[in-house]
Amino acid sequence: MSARADIYTLGDSLSDAGSLDITYTDPAAVNPLVAGRIWIQDLTTSTPAFCAQRSKCPWDPRTYYYGAGNNYAVGGAGVLFDSTDARTPNTYTSLGAQVASLIGSGKLREGDAVTVLMGANDIQAAAAKPQSAQAVVVNAAAAFVQYVTALAAQPTHPRVYVFTVPDLGQTPIGRSAADGGAFLSQLTQVFNGEITTGLRTTPGVSFIISSVIFGELAAQLPDYPIYCAKVIDLTHVCGSSSNPVTPSSTSLLFADPMHPSQVAHSMIAARLRNIIR
Repeated sequence: MSARADIYTLGDSLSDAGSLDITYTDPAAVNPLVAGRIWIQDLTTSTPAFCAQRSKCPWDPRTYYYGAGNNYAVGGAGVLFDSTDARTPNTYTSLGAQVASLIGSGKLREGDAVTVLMGANDIQAAAAKPQSAQAVVVNAAAAFVQYVTALAAQPTHPRVYVFTVPDLGQTPIGRSAADGGAFLSQLTQVFNGEITTGLRTTPGVSFIISSVIFGELAAQLPDYPIYCAKVIDLTHVCGSSSNPVTPSSTSLLFADPMHPSQVAHSMIAARLRNIIR
């Protein structure tokens, strides 16, 4: 990466550096158990070459997608759907909207990098309707391929790093399901298979296999049960089977039923420093 290169991030809450001020991005005064930075923040702040304009890279709530910053990821976003939130109307955006906004911004330059991690919310939404789940996931993956192909084809030739979706069946929310997460794992595999096949020969696209990274982390960090943390939805409230009340710890794999903890995000960033250059 050249000295003037920037890095942009597209995706959902796994990459969101503060758009909604939730979970791991909470300041310590709000939720000391999960306060801290996520992987993209650790990666950029520890590697200055990843951020040409330092004013854009605190990755705080002022820099999200419709602002001037590099963080286009928004918690709750899906490949195929937008959502809404009463606190921040219209800030949940689909992958298509994020790609279009980044392309239309005119900010991309030669040598810039873009990370894309999206699909977890599509998979979870599809799993709620088992009869149509596989078709929905396949359609989401096809759209993912279309959007990433358009991004990689830009005249500035950005280097696009596509993350496969981590195995959702191995998260606390998956492991607390009646089938132990088997269905979520199956759908995750379908999605990842479709996007890797569809983008395998696309110039400028590199893959980062999330299961490898999370496998390494799981060997070092206890992942379940998790401590009772603030969660995004009401289904997994403190004291439920997927979010039991246990002593807090900063060295667990998950911060809540779905999201990595602060220490896990830091370890993910450390592994990516040798991949995203």
